[in-house]
Amino acid sequence: MIRWRQPRDDKGIVELVRTQLVPISPWQHPRDSRLHYEIARRMRRGATLVVAETRRSSPFGFLHMEFRGTVLFIDLLAVDSSRQNKHWGTALMRRAEQYGRKKGCTTSRIFVDEGNYRALRFYARLGYTTIRTIDALKVIEVAKPLYN
Repeated sequence: MIRWRQPRDDKGIVELVRTQLVPISPWQHPRDSRLHYEIARRMRRGATLVVAETRRSSPFGFLHMEFRGTVLFIDLLAVDSSRQNKHWGTALMRRAEQYGRKKGCTTSRIFVDEGNYRALRFYARLGYTTIRTIDALKVIEVAKPLYN
C-alpha cells in the first residue's frame, strides 16, 4: 500500500537511503546518527510517500518530493532491492506526479547521479528526458511536463 509518511517511518526511510542510495552515490555521506539527522531534516520540506505492507509497518520504499513554484522536484526515491521490479517505483512516481498536478505543478524534475544508468532508463520509461548534465554536482537533470 502507498500512504503518506508518518514520523515512525523515518528509521525505515533512513535505512533505505543507507542501503539503496548511498552505495550508488558518487558523494561521501554522513554515517549513522548524522545520516538520520540529514534525512529527517530533508523530510521536513515537501511531502513523502511510503510503500509498506500495512498502515503501521515499516516502509520498503519511499519517495520524497518538494514543490518549487510550478515545479515538482523529486528529491529522493528508493525501493528495497528485494521489492524492485514489482512496479512500486512507478506507482510512487505516478502518485507524486498526480499530487504535483493537484498542487499546480506543470513540470516534474529529478537529479539523477551520474553513472546511475538504471535510474535513467527507469525515468525515460516514465516519459522523462534529459535536460542537462551538471558536472560540478555529478548529476544529470531529467524533466517531464505534467499535463492536467
